Amino acid sequence: MKHLKRSAAGYTYETERSNEAKVSLREWVKWLAPPILTDLYRRARGGLRSENLWQGIYPTYGDVPVSGSGHDDDRVVSSAVAHATKLVSSSRQYGSIPTEVTAEHSLLPLLVSVICSASGGARVLDFGGGMGFAYLHLVSSILGCDDLDYHIVEREAVCSAATRLFGADSRVHFHSSLPEDLRGVDVVHISSALQYVEHYADVLRRLCAYRAQYVLFVKLSAGDTPTYATQQINLPGTTLAYWFINIREVIALMSQEGYALTFKGALEREYDQHNFPSEYRLGRACNLLFSRK
Repeated sequence: MKHLKRSAAGYTYETERSNEAKVSLREWVKWLAPPILTDLYRRARGGLRSENLWQGIYPTYGDVPVSGSGHDDDRVVSSAVAHATKLVSSSRQYGSIPTEVTAEHSLLPLLVSVICSASGGARVLDFGGGMGFAYLHLVSSILGCDDLDYHIVEREAVCSAATRLFGADSRVHFHSSLPEDLRGVDVVHISSALQYVEHYADVLRRLCAYRAQYVLFVKLSAGDTPTYATQQINLPGTTLAYWFINIREVIALMSQEGYALTFKGALEREYDQHNFPSEYRLGRACNLLFSRK
């Protein structure tokens, strides 16, 4: 059970840990919703709704009304495959500047290139990595990384489609749950995924247990707001549960797991949340890099 607790940092949640309350990682993973799938789906359906992206403020993730098949919709997966296929083709043009590796998409390639320059290789665990878009941005950008081992954790439908797409590429692997025997992880990458996980604190602890040197959050919906759940409504026919997380909660949890914040930044885009009280408006999502102490 989760309790809403008021503190100087805002609202946070305390979890009573019990065997009955534990949820399998497979259940957590099914709620992941990579942002690129949202973009592709809204293009196919004629753009965003005229309403806001989110509505409602709820104390827990389970209180949020949800409907539809969300990002497990066959059309969404098919659109993602088509876009990934395009990126696969463009990633082979080694003489060109990758036009899609901009802004937040450049953070992981830059970090991995530094690691590779020192050791000749890198192992990445990408939680909620979708159809491998971050991987494709990475291989479009880095040079001289002879030993790249990239692992993506996603929903089963995405894993199946992506495994077929990347079948010939031995550098990338897809998992429907966190791999238990993965060792020597250099980077844990979490891009616009944590906010779709009901028990995000438990997942973070599991990810930190890999003892990677770096944990990189990209497009994390965290800031100086209370932690609260809301309803994402920008997909036609579907509503999703979504977290906005107090950033001090994330920093404190990472510190408890042995990580220190070494970089922080904001996305260029500012979210429109005029339908929310001012204290609940995020403004911009953030990018955070934590290093193991």
